Amino acid sequence: MTIVTPAVRALRATPAFSAVAVLTMAVAIASTTAIFSVYDQLVAHPVTLPDPSSLVQIWITSSDRAIQAPAISVPRYDDLKDRIHAFSSMAASAPDSFTLTGKGDATQLNGLRVSPSFFPTLGIMPARGRNFSAAEDVVNGPAVCIISHELWLAVLGGRDSIVGETIELNGTAWEVVGVMPPRLTAPFGQVQVFAPRVFEVGGLTPAQIKIGATVASAIARLRTGATLAQARAEMSAADGGYKARNAGNIDARALMDPRTFVGSLVGGVAPTMYTLLGAVGCVLLIACTNVASLFLGRLLKRRKEIAVRMSLGASRGAIVRQFLAESLLFSAAAGALGATVAVWTLRALRPVLASQLPPNATLSLNWRALVVAAAVSLAAAILTGLVPALQASQPDLVGQLKDSSRGSSSGHGGRLRQVLIVAEVTLSVVLLVGAGLLVESFVKLTATETGIEAGGAASAFVGLPPARYPTPQQQSDFYERVIEQLAAQPGVGSAAASLATPLNGGIRTPFGVLGRPQPPIAERPLVTFDVVSENYFRLLRIPVAQGRTFSADDRLTSTLICTVNQAFAKQVFPGGSAIGQVLLFGINDRHVEIVGVTGDVKSVGVNAPAPAEVYFPLRQLAKPGMNVMGKTGSDPAMLQAAIRNAVAAVDRTQAVSFFATLESALAQSLGAQRLVATLTGLFAALALVLSLLGLYSMLAHLVSQRTPEIGIRMALGATPGQVVGMVMRSGLALVAVGLALGLGGAAAASRLIRQLLFGVGPLSAPIYLAVAAAFGLVAALACLAPSLRASRIDPLVAFRTE
Repeated sequence: MTIVTPAVRALRATPAFSAVAVLTMAVAIASTTAIFSVYDQLVAHPVTLPDPSSLVQIWITSSDRAIQAPAISVPRYDDLKDRIHAFSSMAASAPDSFTLTGKGDATQLNGLRVSPSFFPTLGIMPARGRNFSAAEDVVNGPAVCIISHELWLAVLGGRDSIVGETIELNGTAWEVVGVMPPRLTAPFGQVQVFAPRVFEVGGLTPAQIKIGATVASAIARLRTGATLAQARAEMSAADGGYKARNAGNIDARALMDPRTFVGSLVGGVAPTMYTLLGAVGCVLLIACTNVASLFLGRLLKRRKEIAVRMSLGASRGAIVRQFLAESLLFSAAAGALGATVAVWTLRALRPVLASQLPPNATLSLNWRALVVAAAVSLAAAILTGLVPALQASQPDLVGQLKDSSRGSSSGHGGRLRQVLIVAEVTLSVVLLVGAGLLVESFVKLTATETGIEAGGAASAFVGLPPARYPTPQQQSDFYERVIEQLAAQPGVGSAAASLATPLNGGIRTPFGVLGRPQPPIAERPLVTFDVVSENYFRLLRIPVAQGRTFSADDRLTSTLICTVNQAFAKQVFPGGSAIGQVLLFGINDRHVEIVGVTGDVKSVGVNAPAPAEVYFPLRQLAKPGMNVMGKTGSDPAMLQAAIRNAVAAVDRTQAVSFFATLESALAQSLGAQRLVATLTGLFAALALVLSLLGLYSMLAHLVSQRTPEIGIRMALGATPGQVVGMVMRSGLALVAVGLALGLGGAAAASRLIRQLLFGVGPLSAPIYLAVAAAFGLVAALACLAPSLRASRIDPLVAFRTE
């Protein structure tokens, strides 16, 4: 209390200083705490599973086929699951879709087929009922399912008797054997139905699955004491055995690579979050140096008080403790305000982060975020209070008080403030350059041609139950009738269907060219393919470079045909024409004639080159799950009801899901780039303001200290212009040093964000020059006000001060 009470009085005696200091640190603490909260949820602790560090995701890699994905084939899984001794358990899963009927309108459900070991491996079990048994995971096994807690409550009434009851999925009765706990961890939070038999996943034939199509994902749990390196060595040895036993499989030459489950889950978003943490860290350091400079200036003004107290017997330690108490009190207030502002900041960030967050995720300040806020506040108190207090209470300061009124910027306190200003400028320039590179990259991404015209278009997924639509002809007829119904509705200009959505890639399969040597299927190149209706290219304005696209005459009974994009034509037939060439497609070497070459579509990302693609006509290669697409000249959101009505007009038991406009899908694909460009831009602007305020306050304090000296200079004939130049040089010299250090630091730091850049290099000269010129200009303006103030000093007033 003896220390706190004087500290409170001291801060209350300078309300303007206290308010500026508290607000400056509160903004920095709020920004740091909010970004850490997002990092904590998305990267540090993205899952709520027991011992997540021992959970492993199995990846498939193949350098010659450019494959690297968390996927596995069913034969590969069956071969591995009992061979890797480093694993205590291993499980497989594959996405599927189910249509729920008999409970009101038909509803499309997100499904996941899993092996019986799936839930035990994850460490979560049904809250009601039981897990799948081995007897249910066999060919023609019983139709049983486990449902999500949310589906049980929202659609099935939350009845206690649900376990043992049947629900209608895909037109047949399925027994509910379990209900999962609420709010399942990412990435399973959106799964509504779990079913056994991964090898029955829709869209692929048993023959395709048997020959090694990578349709599943595999996870494993490390045994106690086992390491990832040990598992990797065992899997490497197992790869050779699998190849020898399954030489004819598609994936025979691929390698399996175990990686941490959490690392696989957050790999895409981690670079973004690390960049944001670095940016907000710069803001925090700038705020600390700014407030430390303010504290130092304030303490230097109290040097007479310090000298009197020390002359009366107060020790230097007591003086330092008193001023440190003031900074601790100020930091506590800033921390409390910052934590409150962080809550509001997280609410504001929610829509900005929507594309990066798991579905239904909430952003909140958990205990880890609050600990970070407290730690940041304590560190800020030490940085902003302890060092200035030590400087201001130096013993030799007492001797200097005899001529303190003359003021000098050359003492220890003045030099420390200059160092702090240089540090602020350096950090601000680094952040400004980084933000400039990221913003320029995002601008170029948004201006990049995707190969389609997304405006006015939207799509929705429709999955057909194989029991009701078992043949490709029935599936094709269904989608053609839906397209007709959709195109006939008011406001709809055109309609089409596709296996993949335009910006999310397609399925990859091996292929060959008739007349060329054919290597084994495991060694053939892969190509991405899509199945589309004949109006697909016109709807999306994909140009036809050569030949033709599809028509109603291209049916199952006619010659199998396809079109290829220009990337495929250049890659496979360099210097020649692709028209009329025959491809050998899939595991059965079906002969498919190329009838057209279309424009390239950036289907795997705007920041990636367009892949080689092959398109097949819907009437010849229909699948049970397709995307129905429409285009309108008005708001594309109206297409949701139009697609639903078109499907219901053909079959009321079928549901639609995953509705999205193509413009929103494009915006979502750029979500990470938009996020990092927006937030680093905001942090850079904040850093610029803070550094300029620090520069202004330092020069204002310098003018105040040197008032007598300036008065004498003016009495001896110095002109106002000369005084302005003198003060301006004092500030701009520090800016020049900070700019040089900042540009050098930016050149080094920008290499760390190289993978986030598109169309701009980390050493882009225009960005560096623009930052240097802009910072120099605004810094000059910040220096101008105290310089003009100095030029208006009255020599008589200055002498009275002396």
